[in-house]
Amino acid sequence: MALKLKSQRTQPSVQSRPFKAILLYSVMSDWTQDDTLLSEECITRMKRGLSVVGLESTHVAIRKDVAGPLRGFDPREYVIFNWAEGLDGAPNAYDAVPPVLEEMGFAYTGADAWTLAASLDKAYTKKILLENKIPTPVSKVYDRAVLNGWRRYPALVKPATEHCSFGITREAVVDNPQQLKDRIQYVIDTWKCPALVEDFIDGTEFNVSVWGNGDEAQVLPISAMDYSAFADYHDRLCTFDAKWNPESEAYRLTAVQCPADLDKTLKRRIERVALATYRALKLRDYGRVDMRVRNGVPYVLDVNANPDITMEGGFARSARAAGYDYGQMTAHILTLAARRMPNGTKA
Repeated sequence: MALKLKSQRTQPSVQSRPFKAILLYSVMSDWTQDDTLLSEECITRMKRGLSVVGLESTHVAIRKDVAGPLRGFDPREYVIFNWAEGLDGAPNAYDAVPPVLEEMGFAYTGADAWTLAASLDKAYTKKILLENKIPTPVSKVYDRAVLNGWRRYPALVKPATEHCSFGITREAVVDNPQQLKDRIQYVIDTWKCPALVEDFIDGTEFNVSVWGNGDEAQVLPISAMDYSAFADYHDRLCTFDAKWNPESEAYRLTAVQCPADLDKTLKRRIERVALATYRALKLRDYGRVDMRVRNGVPYVLDVNANPDITMEGGFARSARAAGYDYGQMTAHILTLAARRMPNGTKA
């Protein structure tokens, strides 16, 4: 009997074969003890949540070898929750994991290799958005600190191939050509990648979580990140500290409202742009689109394939607002992936 989930709201129509879950996650040799403990706690929470809704799960850690630890598991019985964040020594190699899973015949949650690579490359993401007529701030990529006529200030400078707000601090918002040149050089020297410069849009930031596939993709309740506690616009952005450091002022003073208080017209616009982005980047099962609004137009800032799925993360917050507890949310994502399980039967 396929897993059935309960919700306080209308349940998306999802059918799948019976399955068990593998929680696949990365372990890095440069982790601190705190990093290891946090990873283990996240896995424990997810397994506990799945157990509550009646779904059997096991966890598998990978370092550099993806296939080895998965041998012995039958793809006709298991769906993989792909929580891998790269490989040991290559932490951004998200796209290296799905091809191995596909070669072994496993259905797995979330994006495939193309989408993971495309969404990590912010310049390529911009290209896809523009090709699909999806609003996104004016931007330019620099591999050296020669401005070539950039005249939009304030501007935001970020590493073009990083994620999780790495490189995003108040100094990333620049006001003049000299600051811009200095920040571009900083990004190139520090993060060893080109710098993406874009028109900075001040104001509330909207985190728009989407799940489902094809015509069944749905927008979950929208989160609004309110930066009004910060008098200086250089501080009104989602920095690394604002995301990950509970002891920081940025974390403490950034208010989050979910569901966001939006008028119907703007809410519909944001939802339409989120769904168009989700489909343009070929996200699968679940994802998040970050936006800001100027003159009533939602502009896409970032696209998050396989976004943070921890209990404290934005996606889980939106799922809770829709009536899903942590176990129900995780199980629903797995059930979406289970539709792609191989059809063969055991010999």
